[in-house]
Amino acid sequence: MSVSRTKRTIQNSKVSLILFVIQIFVGFYSRKVFLNYLGDEIIGLNTTLGNILSFLNLAELGIGIAMATSLYKPIHDKDENAIIDIMSVQRILYRRIAILLCGLSIPILIAIPFIFPSTECSIIYIYIAYFVFLSGSIFSYLWNYREVLIEADQKSFKLTPWIHCVRYIKIITQVILLIFTPLGIWGWIGAELAGNIATVFVINSVIKKEYPWLHKSKEETSILLQKHNIILTKTKQLFVHKIGGFVLYQTSPIVIYAFVSLEMVTHYGNYMMLIGYCLSLTSVIFGGMGASIGNLVADNNKQHTMDVFWELFSSRIWIGGIICFAMYICIEPFISMWIGNKYILDESTLLLLILYMFIQISRSVIESFKDAFQLFGDVWAPIVEACINLGGSILFGYLWGLNGVLIGVNLSLIIIILIWKPFYIFRHGLKSSVLSYYYQYTFHLLILVVGALIAKSLMTQISDKESNILIIALSIVIGLTVFSLITFSILYLCNRGMRMFIVRIKNIITNRI
Repeated sequence: MSVSRTKRTIQNSKVSLILFVIQIFVGFYSRKVFLNYLGDEIIGLNTTLGNILSFLNLAELGIGIAMATSLYKPIHDKDENAIIDIMSVQRILYRRIAILLCGLSIPILIAIPFIFPSTECSIIYIYIAYFVFLSGSIFSYLWNYREVLIEADQKSFKLTPWIHCVRYIKIITQVILLIFTPLGIWGWIGAELAGNIATVFVINSVIKKEYPWLHKSKEETSILLQKHNIILTKTKQLFVHKIGGFVLYQTSPIVIYAFVSLEMVTHYGNYMMLIGYCLSLTSVIFGGMGASIGNLVADNNKQHTMDVFWELFSSRIWIGGIICFAMYICIEPFISMWIGNKYILDESTLLLLILYMFIQISRSVIESFKDAFQLFGDVWAPIVEACINLGGSILFGYLWGLNGVLIGVNLSLIIIILIWKPFYIFRHGLKSSVLSYYYQYTFHLLILVVGALIAKSLMTQISDKESNILIIALSIVIGLTVFSLITFSILYLCNRGMRMFIVRIKNIITNRI
């Protein structure tokens, strides 16, 4: 990665991290106000309507990523005509999806009285709320779709703050209307619609300023689609990948409810909420690198690409290990203080959740390079992954309850994410032996496990479950420090990728990028 790519990646990560922190505080406070003034039923209704629209929006799956990856090369080559053509193809496809979404909404609108037969909410509000939420999706397809260009160009830091600013103003307005006016739910839903409209103006204003040359292609629709047929192929492949992922992540709570209990679903949900925040944090830290890797691949320098791959691999594995170990030693005392000891899960269950979390973090390097190389041809993989996940979760869930469900989930991730996808990327993208990846992954994992065992052993000598909060906090700090130092020292001495990562950090500090 060149200095400019590194600089943009850092800028994107800084902005995303700041906005992520703000989002957590705003989210917790606004959620409390909305629950107090709207009530559980309204919040549940809005959530359900949002879930219905999320299901209908499956029609979009794949187009955004296909467009972003197709833009990397023309952005790198500064080919404005190619960029205009690709964005025009996206415009055509998204307009068709907008029409399809409106059509699919007709039976939903007819069925609303039957979907919500016993709600105390006004049926008029339900219809209006659905139309407001629908408007957000329609606006994205008709006008906001060009946001993908600024993301592929690594300039999200110029747009994202404005989008979040609109969102926060909308939320603050909703809070004020709920607390200080008699408008209630009507003020809340009105502010929601105003926020959707304001987002359209903000996105298009930034895009016009950044890309004044961007306009609609003069070529006919049929010629454009034929000319960029590869994008349609990639979109179809990505659609299958996204459908597989959608099935994968939505089945676990249902299986847990079927074979354990509704209460266990709640306990599982508490842990997954905290794990979700950690995964979001890693996405914020690493998310700005996707376009950098796309531009790196466009350079077509194999040796440099491999060097960057191992650098990112080692650094992400190490950082992911620190986050997972921190979650392992912190989650029980946090759950205890937050909602009580009765919500703490067994140690074996926690370890299975930590394994799931680690795989999700460590897969990010492979996924980033897969997107950069546009390798989406293994359409069978997400289907097999979903089948292993669902079949394994049902079989093992029947035998061993919650732990069995998690074993099924992790089994599918190990087979497809840890074994198959690296093989596919190394063979068709990096064009190198995948054995080096399997070796490095095993080596890094062993180092992390050894470091965790040493640090955990030291912690047990400092505190136990009966210790006061200060002693527990001290043991956590010491344990996390020991784990980080041990794993870093071994990886730095034994792994070139980690040494390259430290050199890059030194260069960044020296150059004050």
